[in-house]
Amino acid sequence: MAASRDPTAPGYNIARDPALAKNRIYVGNLPMCTREELESICHPYGKVVGSLVQKNFGFVQFESEEIANKCADALNKSTFKSKALIVRNASLKTKAVRKANQALALGGGVGGGVVAGGGVGVGGAPMTVQGGIVMSATAAAPNVVPINDCEIIVVNRDNTKYAEFIEERLTNAGLRVDVLFPNEDVMLGQVLSNISARGCLYAVLVTPQHEALNSITVNILYGVPAEHRNMPLEDAIQLIASDFQIKKERDAVLMIPISSQKSRHPDAMQKLIEMLADNRPLTGLQYECIIKYLQEQHEKQLKVELGEANALAKLQAPDPEIELQKKILSIMNKPAVTEVNSELMYSTFEAVKADARLMELLKDARVMKSLESIYKSELLDTISQYF
Repeated sequence: MAASRDPTAPGYNIARDPALAKNRIYVGNLPMCTREELESICHPYGKVVGSLVQKNFGFVQFESEEIANKCADALNKSTFKSKALIVRNASLKTKAVRKANQALALGGGVGGGVVAGGGVGVGGAPMTVQGGIVMSATAAAPNVVPINDCEIIVVNRDNTKYAEFIEERLTNAGLRVDVLFPNEDVMLGQVLSNISARGCLYAVLVTPQHEALNSITVNILYGVPAEHRNMPLEDAIQLIASDFQIKKERDAVLMIPISSQKSRHPDAMQKLIEMLADNRPLTGLQYECIIKYLQEQHEKQLKVELGEANALAKLQAPDPEIELQKKILSIMNKPAVTEVNSELMYSTFEAVKADARLMELLKDARVMKSLESIYKSELLDTISQYF
């Protein structure tokens, strides 16, 4: 066993200590990034105690081998800054992995058990290592990406049994499910963002309050994201199971290759698109034809990918900037304004601060942009004519 380095020695970095290699992950094909950026994608899986970034690769140190393996399993083949990461437990040496894979290719193994990088498991089943986790070679094949359909986020470990019960129910419904224990200092929004970026379809939130009320919060991450808070457990399980089945059926239809369609665009439209791509001058009417055609194609594709109802919801969703402007105008034109015997909307600065709705809106950066657009328009001149 490698000797542990002295933590008090100058230049000591826990991510280099050979005695703690099992608690560390290796991240290959790493894009240009900082240590903080690399650590940020690892925080949801456990406490990060150290990291090291080099050209094209890096290391992240955790408190235990279990956390390191779970992080490696989740992040392997995931995308970070447009690059597919290669992640494994740092204790698995590249040379050992290569030797084991060669032995596996020759039909051999080591001692009839599981070897470091591959071999033969119980019953002679081919085994390999992916992200530091021993699994069947079939499951770890290059064309099979182990993406969970649902991840259960457990805020308090006291609710582990409740989460495992939910995991069993969803697994029986045909979903690939895992339980996740994020760090307390990681925002839930970041955890959901990371899960969604990996292609996970559903996220289930479990808290002590949920277990007490026999409920869960369900987040649908694909298509038009939706959150169903504090649903009764049975209703939530039924929702996920039925939605998952519908999505599987829809995906089966989408498996028809696009290449089989000989002519995707009408000839006249194809010519206009080619002219646009070649940066050739177009008339206003030609631009309108292209825009209208693309909008129609966009709507059709959304209906195929998301289903009729979800597509309509997405298309009819109001523009958030316009909604913010409406809220601002609503406050400016509320009846209370006309009842004040003053040329100003608020007679004192204290009156401004007392308006809770206004103060809440002003905390939103988008509101400031909306206000700026209003100030630059002719709206103020119009208002000044009547107030």
